[in-house]
Parts: sequence; structure tokens; C-alpha cells
Amino acid sequence: MSRKETIIVTALLIVIGTGMHFVHHAPFFNHFLGYIFPVKESVMAHMKMIFYPMLLLGLCLSFKHHSIKEIGAPILGGLAVMPLVVAAFFAYWVFVRHELMALDIVIYIASIVGAVLLALKWRKSSFVRKWWPLWIAVALIVIVLTGFLTYHSPDWIIFEDLG
Repeated sequence: MSRKETIIVTALLIVIGTGMHFVHHAPFFNHFLGYIFPVKESVMAHMKMIFYPMLLLGLCLSFKHHSIKEIGAPILGGLAVMPLVVAAFFAYWVFVRHELMALDIVIYIASIVGAVLLALKWRKSSFVRKWWPLWIAVALIVIVLTGFLTYHSPDWIIFEDLG
């Protein structure tokens, strides 16, 4: 991708992820959509808002380039930054003990930018391209886990409604 395409794609992913955050307020929202879209203000919700746009990017690149091997790098980019979201949350939670929306937004935007940059870096990796079935399997596991944990979450702070 060119620099211009990268900027456009990154901005679009930020908009898509941010939009995901508000779907649960829509009149058409139902239990099934909650498996994909966030249902409350939690750290897990922000992780979904990173993973699903990056998965969408992987699918789009695969269709655009007519190669399923394109799917791995965006999935890995999204997965790589998800623990950083948790770490960033806990880093500021220790000091303020409540949510800071402005900081959450900065962390989210930085996470998407980081995930896209990692995906671009790993996109040409022969290792990433060779193991595309593994990345799809990992993505399916993440989809099942995040979906299940949306409605059956343990009593951990990353699943708590902080809003």
C-alpha cells in the first residue's frame, strides 16, 4: 500500500472501530450482534474494536489481491496490539482509578495505527504468508472467545463496565 492508501485505510479503520462502539445503542441491536460489537464500556470492548477492523482489513486485502495469504498480517497486527491496550489501561487505572475518555481515544487511535503499521511490516513476511491457515484458526478462536466472554465474562476488571 502507498502512504496515501495507508493513511486512508487507517482513518477508515478508526472510524469503523469507533462506530462499532455505538452499535449497541441502535434500535436494531440484538443479542447476536453483541458477539461482534461491544455491549458496554470495557477494556474488552476496545480490544474488539481493534480486532474486528483489522480482520476486515485482512479480508479486504485478500479479496483485492486474490490471495488468502494476505489475511495473516492484519490479524497478527491486531492481536499484537490488543495486550498493549490492556497494559495502557492498567498503567493509567493505577493512578486515576476511573475511565478517562480522552485517554481511551488516544490509546485506541494509537492502537489502530500501530496495528496497521505492524501489518504493513509483516505483510511481505514469508513466515506470515506461509502460515495463513494458522492465522485464520487463531482469528476463529479469538472470535469465539470474545463472543463468549461478552456475555459470560469472569469477574475481572478488563470485562467490567467502566462507563
